[in-house]
Amino acid sequence: MTTATLSTKGQLVIPSSYRKALNLHAGDRVAIHLEGMKLVIESGSRPRARLVEERGRKVLRAAPGSPPMTPEYIKSILADQQ
Repeated sequence: MTTATLSTKGQLVIPSSYRKALNLHAGDRVAIHLEGMKLVIESGSRPRARLVEERGRKVLRAAPGSPPMTPEYIKSILADQQ
């Protein structure tokens, strides 16, 4: 179990291992709800396409259920990666 500290402003940092597991990035929205006495945080953003390294080159990998890969959409994703 990982622990975190609540700031005086009520902010909580999600550890990087959990952000990576949920594919969360700065500006993404998350859903928060209670299950009994547990606070549950779920990815609230749509799955995003991402650049991955395959065989020495970068490949754009679409997430399941992602929008059509139009040239404009691909350009916006590439701009976010820089």
